[in-house]
Amino acid sequence: MHVTVEKTGPCEAKVSFTVPHDEFQSEYRKGLQQAGSTVKMKGFRPGKVPVKVLEKSFGADVRRQALENFFRQAYEQAVQDNELKPVGHQRLPLEELDFDSGNDIEQSFQVSLRPEFELAEYKGLKVESELAPVMDQEVEAAIEDLRRQRATPEKAGDEGLPADGVTVCKLTWTVDGETILEREGLRLSPQQPVPGNDPEEYEKALTGAKEGDVVEVPLTVPEDFDKEDLRGKTGTSAFTIVEAYKLVLPSDEEIMELLQVKTAEELDKLAKERLGQAKEAQENGRQESALLEQLIDKHKDMDLPQAMLEAQVQGRIGALRQQLESQGLDAAGMDAEVEKQTPQIREIVEKGLRAFFLVHAVADKEGIKLSQEDLNAELTIIANRNQTSVEEVAKYYRENNLFEQMAIELTERKVRAFLREHAEITQPA
Repeated sequence: MHVTVEKTGPCEAKVSFTVPHDEFQSEYRKGLQQAGSTVKMKGFRPGKVPVKVLEKSFGADVRRQALENFFRQAYEQAVQDNELKPVGHQRLPLEELDFDSGNDIEQSFQVSLRPEFELAEYKGLKVESELAPVMDQEVEAAIEDLRRQRATPEKAGDEGLPADGVTVCKLTWTVDGETILEREGLRLSPQQPVPGNDPEEYEKALTGAKEGDVVEVPLTVPEDFDKEDLRGKTGTSAFTIVEAYKLVLPSDEEIMELLQVKTAEELDKLAKERLGQAKEAQENGRQESALLEQLIDKHKDMDLPQAMLEAQVQGRIGALRQQLESQGLDAAGMDAEVEKQTPQIREIVEKGLRAFFLVHAVADKEGIKLSQEDLNAELTIIANRNQTSVEEVAKYYRENNLFEQMAIELTERKVRAFLREHAEITQPA
């Protein structure tokens, strides 16, 4: 097999390969023999199926497999001999070929390459800290929020639904005397308004409602309602109260027992520490994003592999079309919205690709690598978050080919942390 490589752009190469007819036919016959050794066909003993019968049943698939084998060989040879740095998944555009003409097989395919660029200085980047101290009010609010999370529901009874209670109810929307939406078994709170209702009127109507009551609130159909012709129209939201609960908050002693502290002072201290850790983690993430943005801005002239860029742009446009279709837009409306959003989509994809290549360039230069311990730790976090076993998570990622994406995300996480750890972080004046 003869393989040639032609550089067709800053981030692209064209790989061409020629397979002599006899060499291809030899590979094809081997494929047929392998198929014949395992196939079971009525009237023939295993391994004794005539070649013509095998060709009729498996010829097309075996030819395709043979061509794909030569494609992989050509790809590996091109990469090795020319020291190419491919990126993304390469596909062979299988065209209609005349395998019986006696001519050699000639094919070519494009390979997307990592851009070649001079990495600008990435250590010592400046960013100003926005880390704010934990205030006493925040500590009180956090403890109160924990109380609400651990609250126990009890029947509201004759007192009716309190403003901070919970109801299980049926919701009915009517417009011009016609029902346009019905939902049963909804869990709602007077302090969390339903879309289309004024929050104050909603809370006022539901507060004090008892089981069996039907309360009504003026409705304005939301702009994201699935039926476009009804959007913006006015009507009525009717809430049929099936169950009404008040929430009984745990005592200070119960909260302290839950958090394994003995005094109110220890409870406040623990809450403050955890809030501080959360704020610090959030601020670290903000700083890392700001530093990566600075690095991206230094490489605005970076060439990008166009095939990879276009594939991601079209993928996002396809997702946008599905979203717009689910919202009820017609073809003309979808086309107009896609045309409007395409420049922004392209800008987002370009920035994402630059970030991807910069992250890997820094990782290569600094020798930042992933270890098996890194992967195991991430699997454990995912397993704990989903209340399952590490083995189940690993199986899911393996079956869905997600380990490569995990590796990309973990590498970016490490590089972002590296940029922050080597940055000049100043305090506000």
